Amino acid sequence: MYRNSKSVIIGRNQNPWKECNLKLLARDGVPFVRRKSGGGTVYHDLGNTNYSIMMPREVFDRRTNVELVCRALEELDIPAVYVSGSAFKLIQRRSYHHGTMLIDTDLSSLGQYLKVDRSNLVTKGVASVRSPVTRLRESSFTIDHLSFCEATRTEFLKRYAFDQWRQNLEGEPIIVDEALVQTIEGVKTIREDMKTWEWMFGQTPEFTYKLNNKFPWGAVDVTITSKEGLITHVDIDAKDETTEDSSMALTALAVGMEGQKYNEQGLDLAIQRIRDEAPEVFSPRGTVEKVKDVAGWLKEEL
Repeated sequence: MYRNSKSVIIGRNQNPWKECNLKLLARDGVPFVRRKSGGGTVYHDLGNTNYSIMMPREVFDRRTNVELVCRALEELDIPAVYVSGSAFKLIQRRSYHHGTMLIDTDLSSLGQYLKVDRSNLVTKGVASVRSPVTRLRESSFTIDHLSFCEATRTEFLKRYAFDQWRQNLEGEPIIVDEALVQTIEGVKTIREDMKTWEWMFGQTPEFTYKLNNKFPWGAVDVTITSKEGLITHVDIDAKDETTEDSSMALTALAVGMEGQKYNEQGLDLAIQRIRDEAPEVFSPRGTVEKVKDVAGWLKEEL
């Protein structure tokens, strides 16, 4: 049983650009994490309690674990409401099943950080199923982190260590703090790996994003394809008042974007690539401004 400070946790095969408002998270200093298990995106704060049940793979039963948590809520006189999401992972001979429990979560922050309009972004990854949620505090003024932990612990013992529980021999729970975590071999390495761009963004399945905009000088349609966090193909279709020179410059921008990371820095590097490899593209008057217009707009949209 554990809690995290404000953070957004996406599933192993999800697209962060579709699941959460990355710009708002960055502005507020709220991290997002790609976990090892599958499933959908969840929001953590100190009003949310997480549970994780680890066991040998051969005895893993997702339903049993869910029912265990449900019985804990029944013991706390909580009615049937949507307050939890869970996911699991099977690894060789091991398994774990973990989930959230919205006890007194800031639902306004949850809504802000998980609200993103990406209807034109089509991904091959797993999309979250959006559902209305509430929190346990709406049903009980007395429930808190400790009472939920104790109720869940009791149900766990009744299910997996009944004899010890019946004889009052279950012992005391272990409090895991940072000092203890530091003694566990491999934890530091896993932590550092999960903070890398390659894990956070580079694990994103292929997706296509279509967008359009109208500038004073003409309309532009853009289609971007990305895989593993890198831009693999870009099509920029400029219409209306654009000249042939401008169209060539925008085509150069599209080519320059390919192979770059799917972020603002990738667009800056694309423009620099044009300056280095084909500076003549920017020679005709006005072409630089139009490329900057499109690049600036794309930075806002990525």
